[in-house]
Amino acid sequence: MRAARSDALILTPAFDGADGISEVSRQIVAALASHVPPPTVEVWALDGGAPVDRLASPLRFRSAGGSRARLAAWSLARAASRRPDALAVVLHVHLAPVALALSLRGARLAVFLHGVEAWQPLRVRERVVMERADVLMANSQWTADRFKDANPHFRAAEIGICHLGVPPASNTPQAPPFSGYALIVGRLAAEERYKGHEPLIRVWPRILESVPSARLMIVGDGDDRARLESLVAARRLADAVHFAGRVSSDALEGYYRDAALFVMPSTGEGFGLAYLEAMRAGKACVASPGAPREIVVDGVTGLLVDPLSPDALAAAVIRLFREPETSAAMGRAGAERVRRCFEAKHFADRVRAHLARTDAVTAW
Repeated sequence: MRAARSDALILTPAFDGADGISEVSRQIVAALASHVPPPTVEVWALDGGAPVDRLASPLRFRSAGGSRARLAAWSLARAASRRPDALAVVLHVHLAPVALALSLRGARLAVFLHGVEAWQPLRVRERVVMERADVLMANSQWTADRFKDANPHFRAAEIGICHLGVPPASNTPQAPPFSGYALIVGRLAAEERYKGHEPLIRVWPRILESVPSARLMIVGDGDDRARLESLVAARRLADAVHFAGRVSSDALEGYYRDAALFVMPSTGEGFGLAYLEAMRAGKACVASPGAPREIVVDGVTGLLVDPLSPDALAAAVIRLFREPETSAAMGRAGAERVRRCFEAKHFADRVRAHLARTDAVTAW
């Protein structure tokens, strides 16, 4: 067996954010740091601040302040000066070209695919680096399949499926202003309208006809919030649909805890960490087919619905509001599924297993 490597480099868009890629970046660092003996892990983030305090790792951190040119310069300098047997893990395909110099110098290269960024044809410079990768990983089979559909050149490539995990819940969740609502969590971004906020708002009057007390809590913020608020006002839903904005981690766990159900009829999830967060809190989930099918078991931990069918979406939400015992049973099954398959430790095991699958990284 090769000697254990002394360093690993993580290339990521961000490391300290509340977004999914930042969370995956932190969990991959934790997975590598759990190796015995632990490597020295360095994170190069395109943007963002220093790492969060809860990470226990021999970690070095550098932020490029949004400059890809700076990342490329660091890569060239590292390739010229460091020994070639480091492991570089690229957390976004658009950052793959930054790792080319390292790969040419002998660094072992792993690339992680998340979702929409990998569901389109690669640019030439990205494809060149991806062809050199020792390991390709994806957060879901759905992501891997759509990547191959968009890039037939990689049809035969082996892509390790690393379903994500969630860390343990906080012991001190903050209480939201009221309870018993349907909850959706996600950025209110114009470029991410696939999350399903608008279809939910549009169908809510139909839900109120059957469940007059039904309320929808929207957690998250972004440049599409004003438009969605106008949509709520136009339908006179101000008493039924509430915008909480961006909240702290402890507050978010409180929103999950006190919700009646979780609903996110998204059509563009590469995975969907929010479903796991809801299931961890024991909530039934309403989701769409696609990647969420790998998380939410229809009829067991929640309901899968056609996001293009207002009738199906309304019926699922109405059912879970009207059948609290069914909703609670699904929530318990979801929490158990998270405990068995989707905790952060399970993700760490999957990452380490896929890194160890090729001879190039057997030391991991």
